[in-house]
Amino acid sequence: MLAGLGAGLAAKLWRRKSLPLLIPVSKLAAVSGFVTAFFYAWLAGFQIPAQRTMYMVGVVAFALWSGRNPRSFDIWWWALAVVVLIDPMAPYTPGFWLSFGAVAAILYGMGSSAGLLGIPTGKELEVHWRQRIIQALREACRVQVIVTIALLPFTLYWFYQVSIVSPLANAFAIPLVSYIVTPLAIGGALLPDFIGKWLLLPAHASMEYLAVMLRWMASWKWAVVWSSQPTWWVMLVSGVGIIAAIRPGSIKKSWRSRILGVSLPALLFLVPNSGLNLRDGEFRATVLDIGQGTSVLIETASKKLLYDTGPIQGKKDDAGNRVILPYLRGRGIDRVDRLVISHSDSDHVGGAATLLKEVRFDLMMGSLPISNPLLKNVQARKISTLPCRFGQSWVWDGVEFHVWHPHEETIFEFQYPAKPNEMSCVLEVRNQTTSFWLTGDVEKQAEAEMVGRLDMAALEEIEDKELIFMAPHHGSKTSSSEALLIRLSPDQAFAQNGYRNRYGHPHPIVTSRYRTLGIPFYQSPITGAQIWTFPNTGEAPKKRIFWRDEAKRLWHRRE
Repeated sequence: MLAGLGAGLAAKLWRRKSLPLLIPVSKLAAVSGFVTAFFYAWLAGFQIPAQRTMYMVGVVAFALWSGRNPRSFDIWWWALAVVVLIDPMAPYTPGFWLSFGAVAAILYGMGSSAGLLGIPTGKELEVHWRQRIIQALREACRVQVIVTIALLPFTLYWFYQVSIVSPLANAFAIPLVSYIVTPLAIGGALLPDFIGKWLLLPAHASMEYLAVMLRWMASWKWAVVWSSQPTWWVMLVSGVGIIAAIRPGSIKKSWRSRILGVSLPALLFLVPNSGLNLRDGEFRATVLDIGQGTSVLIETASKKLLYDTGPIQGKKDDAGNRVILPYLRGRGIDRVDRLVISHSDSDHVGGAATLLKEVRFDLMMGSLPISNPLLKNVQARKISTLPCRFGQSWVWDGVEFHVWHPHEETIFEFQYPAKPNEMSCVLEVRNQTTSFWLTGDVEKQAEAEMVGRLDMAALEEIEDKELIFMAPHHGSKTSSSEALLIRLSPDQAFAQNGYRNRYGHPHPIVTSRYRTLGIPFYQSPITGAQIWTFPNTGEAPKKRIFWRDEAKRLWHRRE
């Protein structure tokens, strides 16, 4: 819209005297349109959708200057190529697929829409204005349907959800933002303050009331449908159906085949993406990248356990809503058999309240005083609770779970009998090849107690297994005592902590201690998420780490 406005203004100013003899009006208008698009993309931070529009305008300008007449998809392909050439990591962002996908769907699905809807192309002004309005409304509705259907696979892949109310919301939001908010905001930004502020005020008010309306729509129970992240073959089959459903042509003449095409994307909701095929005795641990806190998902062939729920920042920003819940939804997990809360620190229980609203838990165990709000919340939802004590054990699908701390006689009343960190629930997950330890925030006193419990009989059971050890208390210098590390002799270790956190975790002394003992030490700010898969044979554990290039803030996946 702004590019067209800039081109039209330049064309009007250039049509004076002999100026068109120097440069044709159309060519100058094309350049002005591109400069306007560039200026707007610059203001928008060169986001992928803004880049896509700018390059498409640039391709049109170049075609006019070189005497070419490009097809619509030629313009689209050139813009796509330029974006990928300049930013090769763009395909790893949802904006790339949603922006280019929406435009491709419109170009393909609309075709010569005027002729299809009853008015021959090029003769729109020869019909009555009412018929033109009807045509515009029909085109707008068809465009909205095309975009909604075409973007189903992408929205499910990136966000695990589909908005049911988006067509209705767009019917209000698109005209308001396009024809009222954007012109007023641009004018307010360019004009002097004594004039610009009177344009910015109605732009702000329009967005404010739009947000109120959108928030009201989003509160409807049926507003959003959740699903797991689709597999590649489901997306491929759905894509074939979408192409058939949105293809150009008369809907009345081909409605049967279009309905059949629309039915194929239903597989996106009907075929779950478990993404996991564990056999008896195998388990997988997903160490989530949740910042300064702890949250690890343990999965066996048929059971799931969540150890801690990450930190909370402020009143609404918690790891449950920001990381854990999206991950569970993407995996199609809406039920967890057991929630283990190590202790009551906010970086371990911060996401629990959010998860309790959206995920079904069969049992919660942990080290919490009876007055803790989380424990009351769990009990109010009629979820069984169990205090965490040494000696507890159970077996799921051939995988053993053992609790090593706190002491079996510990009684959790209205407050902890000792420092909360020292009361952390320490859980070992074990199969025939591996021993995986989750240690919470235990410190030297609790570690000394655990050393005492690790008698020869206990050590004999794990001495032939590869031991993966969570650095207690995120690598604090008050934990990871040399006595415990020598007693357990871990083969590998990891720490969940925040990037440049204010506590300085992991402490250099602790990092040096692991290095001195020859224990590989992985830190979540460097690795990102860690996925450990533990077979039940003589094979070594498989770890998949999402390495993070801190210099360029890029993500790379390595095996």
